[in-house]
Amino acid sequence: MASNQQTEPRFETGSVMRDTDTGRVGVVQRAPEGPVRLHALSSDEHWDADPDDLVELSSIEALSARVGVVNYHSKHKP
Repeated sequence: MASNQQTEPRFETGSVMRDTDTGRVGVVQRAPEGPVRLHALSSDEHWDADPDDLVELSSIEALSARVGVVNYHSKHKP
C-alpha cells in the first residue's frame, strides 16, 4: 500500500546546498533535527540554515561553484 505522506528532505553530509535565505553556497557538515550546519566553499566559515531554505545544487552547479573557488584562490594568492 502506498503512503500519501510526504517525507522530509534528508541532507546528506557532503552535499552542496544553496541557502536561499542568504544566497550562500556551502557543504553540509551535519544535519540533525533542526538547523542544518553548512561549511562555506570559499572560507572556513560555518553557519546554521533552516532546512526549508536549502536547495541542493546539481552536480554541474556544485562542480562549477568549486571550480570558481579554486580559480579565485589561484588568482588572488597573497
